[in-house]
Amino acid sequence: MTSPDLTSPDRTRDPASPDPASPVSAQPLLTPQVLAPPASVTAWTVTALRGLAARGAAGGRAHRHSLVLVAALLAVVTVVHGVNFDGWPGRVTDDEGTYAAQAYSMQYWNRIAHYTYWYDHPFGGWLLIAIYTKLTDGFHRATTAVTAARELMFLLHLVSCVLIYRFGRLLGLRRFFSAAAVLVFSLSPLAIWYQRMAFLDNIGVMWLLAAFVAAVSPRRSLLAAALAGTFMAFAFWSKETTLLFLPGLYILLRQHRDDRNWRFVRRNFLGCLIGICGIYLLYAAAKNELFEGPGHVSLEWAVRWQLFDRASSGSVLDRGSDTYNVVRSWLDLDPYLVLGGIAAAVPLLALRRLRVVAVLLLLQFGFVFRDGYLPNPYVTAMLPFAALCAAALLDAVLPRRRSRPGGPLRPYPDDPDVTSSSGIPAPRSSASERTFDEATGRPAAAYGDPEPDTVPTRILEAPRPRASWLAAGGPAGTLAARVLSALRRAVVAVTVVAAAIALTWAWAPKIHTALTDDASAPSRDATRWFLAHVHDHRTVITDDIAWTDLVIAGRRPLPVWFYKLDLDPQVQAQFPHGWRDVGYLMMGRPPDSVLTEVPTVAEALRHSVVLQSFGDGEIEIRQVVPPGCRAGLPALRC
Repeated sequence: MTSPDLTSPDRTRDPASPDPASPVSAQPLLTPQVLAPPASVTAWTVTALRGLAARGAAGGRAHRHSLVLVAALLAVVTVVHGVNFDGWPGRVTDDEGTYAAQAYSMQYWNRIAHYTYWYDHPFGGWLLIAIYTKLTDGFHRATTAVTAARELMFLLHLVSCVLIYRFGRLLGLRRFFSAAAVLVFSLSPLAIWYQRMAFLDNIGVMWLLAAFVAAVSPRRSLLAAALAGTFMAFAFWSKETTLLFLPGLYILLRQHRDDRNWRFVRRNFLGCLIGICGIYLLYAAAKNELFEGPGHVSLEWAVRWQLFDRASSGSVLDRGSDTYNVVRSWLDLDPYLVLGGIAAAVPLLALRRLRVVAVLLLLQFGFVFRDGYLPNPYVTAMLPFAALCAAALLDAVLPRRRSRPGGPLRPYPDDPDVTSSSGIPAPRSSASERTFDEATGRPAAAYGDPEPDTVPTRILEAPRPRASWLAAGGPAGTLAARVLSALRRAVVAVTVVAAAIALTWAWAPKIHTALTDDASAPSRDATRWFLAHVHDHRTVITDDIAWTDLVIAGRRPLPVWFYKLDLDPQVQAQFPHGWRDVGYLMMGRPPDSVLTEVPTVAEALRHSVVLQSFGDGEIEIRQVVPPGCRAGLPALRC
């Protein structure tokens, strides 16, 4: 069989094209062409949708293995975090009820908070809760207001899982270890406890992970930088403490820069970040509440109180301090994830691609030892970085395969393309990612087709891996290298198996409790009993967990959150006779340290009798008995 003549003109060019040897070929090679505008807006839309569909289909084919793996991971996470999410943990903190009540106030009263907003946190977190409950009719559909807020936490956690997987892949982790990071991030009892609750920290962590993913985007585009700044600003609007991660985010953005468009990338990032965060300052200034003054709250006072004037919770080294008790409660739930991540972060400092993640985790760990206030959900922001560090250390120890003996290293995240024999990566789409050099931890090549708003494509030759001292010894060195590689694989395999067994043994009983124990029943039962049996119009003092549910049920006069009875002047004015104007109390007994801050509530508790108790005294419904009256007799007849 004769081979085709590849030099024949009819096989190398279009017959309709001019002959290169003819004078016609002397015409300019690049002729400007003006594309005709679409016939209509509908035609343009159809064309754009077809382009997006084609691009999505191509991306799906390129990342099909990761898509299948992420779908399987989300199925597991959905079961663990979705089953009994309202039952466990129980209603252990007023914070959940406070954020739900503030979201209710936004949705129905067009107010930022149900009481005076004093700039304790930016209000973007409960604004997101209000948007969700508005779209889903959550406050009237769900069993309780906190239930509706927890629904959103569940959805945000699913998004966070996808972001962690993607972040791990962009940092060079293989699929198995990125998936392992997602699993430990979701299955740890410590994670289940805090990620189920309606905390602003969970919202802030989701936006923070989105910012990191955008910062390390392989496209290095202006849009990616703008998204990183925007997501970081949204994280600030959700929880102001996320600004602690800003230096790490900027360093990652700079590490993954393209020098040709870095100036514009930096401007986009900082412009979006400062512009969106600055709205908070403008809001305070517009209300004349930026600086402290008589007769009003102020952002200045709130920041100073949060950073300097707030009472310290003690040292973590003092067994009698609140900080020690908080940290101990974390370790009682799960000592493995946080401590294992911290231990893994130390050697990861030697790897440039993972150094920022390790430093951020170690910095968070260091803040635990400062002499200040340690909030209970502080650990929430540590969990994703601890999971990534634990998985990344194993990934770094395990040797990477090569596409062929002596050839370039396999590209790291979701790389369906084949590297050419010359070591030059094949041209990639805008979704391409880079090859990592295991010896240095640096990108082996920066290549890809940037988006239209980036600089032109540049393909660099992949550097050859450095010759190790073992390979330099000839056959003996090669044998030693193989032995070392096998040893590293064995260490990783044994570690993975041992960790799986140990974590299953430690986590399984607590996960079973999370899936079956309804610890929130006393709070729900108390609210239901109160609405069914108490019908007079005396004021009820309650915690914020039940406040929104009583308001939705039509309780009038409006219930009062017990903190505000002593700490809010506007509320105090409604009780001229102090505790004697209180009708009922529906709450657990606060600690003595809290009662010293709310003396009116303490007096009401002292002059009350228990009508009904729920959960072995966890929640009590009490009637306040004024002097000269007896329980069960209306106050007006005393």
